[in-house]
Amino acid sequence: MIEECCLMEKNRRPRIPKTVRHISFLDRSLCYYDKDLVKGQSLRSLISFQVDHSWTAFRTIMPLSFKVSSQNKLRTLDLSNFWFEKKLTESIGNLKHLRYLDVSHSYIRKLPESISSLQNLQTLDLSDCKMLYKLPKKMKDMKSLIYLDLTGCDALQRMPSGMGQLGRLRKLGMFIVGKQVGHQIGELQRLNYIGGELRIKDLDNVHGLADAQNANLARKTNLQSLSLSWRDYSSSKFSEANSEDVLRALEPHSNMKKLEINGYRGSKFPDWMLESRLPNLVEISLQSCMNCEHLPPFGKLRFLKRLQLKRMDTVKCIGSEMYGDGESPFPSLERLALGPMMNLEGWETNSMGGREIFTCLHELQIKKCPKLVELPIIPSVKSLTIKDCSVTLLSSVVNFTSITSLQIEGFDELADLPDGLLQNHTCLQKLSIQEMRSLRSLSDQLNNLSSLKYLSIFVCDELEGLPDGVQNLNSLEILSIFGMPKITALPVLPSSLATLRILLCEELTSLSEGLQYLTALEDLELNGCAKLNSLPESIRHLNSLQSLTICGCPGVSCLPNQIRHLTSLSRIHIEGCSNLMSLPEGIRNLEMLRELVIKSCPNLERRCMKENGKDWPNIAHIRTIIINNQLIQSSET
Repeated sequence: MIEECCLMEKNRRPRIPKTVRHISFLDRSLCYYDKDLVKGQSLRSLISFQVDHSWTAFRTIMPLSFKVSSQNKLRTLDLSNFWFEKKLTESIGNLKHLRYLDVSHSYIRKLPESISSLQNLQTLDLSDCKMLYKLPKKMKDMKSLIYLDLTGCDALQRMPSGMGQLGRLRKLGMFIVGKQVGHQIGELQRLNYIGGELRIKDLDNVHGLADAQNANLARKTNLQSLSLSWRDYSSSKFSEANSEDVLRALEPHSNMKKLEINGYRGSKFPDWMLESRLPNLVEISLQSCMNCEHLPPFGKLRFLKRLQLKRMDTVKCIGSEMYGDGESPFPSLERLALGPMMNLEGWETNSMGGREIFTCLHELQIKKCPKLVELPIIPSVKSLTIKDCSVTLLSSVVNFTSITSLQIEGFDELADLPDGLLQNHTCLQKLSIQEMRSLRSLSDQLNNLSSLKYLSIFVCDELEGLPDGVQNLNSLEILSIFGMPKITALPVLPSSLATLRILLCEELTSLSEGLQYLTALEDLELNGCAKLNSLPESIRHLNSLQSLTICGCPGVSCLPNQIRHLTSLSRIHIEGCSNLMSLPEGIRNLEMLRELVIKSCPNLERRCMKENGKDWPNIAHIRTIIINNQLIQSSET
């Protein structure tokens, strides 16, 4: 009989039967086992089900100490998101029956040479192993490999010799071109079945046209996404002519849907780009093609949805050459991102002779285009970002009256926004003002934003406060304030607010007016407010509050007992509040409170210790209590 076992994170370890065949586990539960995981050799699969792949998520995950190698009948091993001591143990080479190995999203730095002896291994998933710098030398011997995913392994320095011998590969993800035999681009010649995404790096090492033709990209019909990149432009002596020969020889199959070219040295693009021989392209990115003054006719690509032009510093104008001779240029384009483009001066649309253009363009980003002074009117645009451009260009915002999202960033010289900039933006739902260090006032700019739901103000050093008109934003649901060192108090805020985040506002001393009417508030975060010494008694009105976070507020010495009225509160996170002496007694009345996290609060830590702490009777009912990353209590009560 085949048995299965699922390990959940608990205070005690369940006993694993000798006959179990399959084990799945969540989070850190497997780390509590040492030596032999299962007595006997019955195990066939060991699988992790951690969902969160973010780097912050697995900083708390402990290294594994049990012996996987003793389970020599193992077929499937999934250890994604785990932290290994530099590399996997050499003994993993004993798992002769292993078919599937996943160590993706982990801190692993290199693989043991013994992995090359796993002759039955078909899948090796190394995706997003951002510290992986070395692969086994004899990987060419792993003839059964079908799926090798190197996507996101940005620290990888070179490929093992002879990768072209892995003729069964259907997935590779990345290939780094070397100069020596066995490492050259010709290793890709026989890998005609690889599909999905392929990133070819270090094309500086390709010797010329004939060498590049050996890659045989035109025959790789399963490839959907191709990235071609040369090394940093400033440090390379690669010739312009050689670069043009290489790119001309790397024409992919017409099935290609995504194309990225980075660091190309040529002054012109090959015919296969100019003649639109890739009709199925959905996404294009050109980056650091510093010598190219003219752009291909991308407007003729009827399925193109996303276009990015970045660090194209020789391009001076966007106009008819990029639009092409189609009836309706860019009929499907949804997202256009321009910049940095330091010499872009003009963007022409008036020469289109009545032809419709950009009819589906919803998102437009313009970043670091200092010479561009005007944007064409594109009625379909809903999301607009303008960053580090000329002040004159900012005036074009007035013409985009149908946008629902606007981000303005990096206009350091502006003390005030241009008059009437937001006057007619009644559809605007999201507004982000970022890194405008000289901005002193928003005056009445927010008065007509009747649809605004999200407002973010980020790093505005001279802004002393929010305008009083903010209380009239009756649709506002999220307010985020970050890096306003001169703000001392909050005005009355609209009662519609559901989320309020205040970060790095060092002079903020009072929240009294701002909180008193926020009956719909669900999430309150205070972080880095050094002079805030207490929460106001008006906190009692926040009867919808579910999450309260107080971090980096050393001036806070106590919390008001009115916290007992927060009947919806389910989570409290307190960190870096060194002078907070105790928790209010009223916290024991919060029946919905399910999680309490305390970190770097020495006084509070002592009072909240299990059984012996003076505040323990007030918090004993809370299901999950974590102090300094240590689980103090976890129960279902």
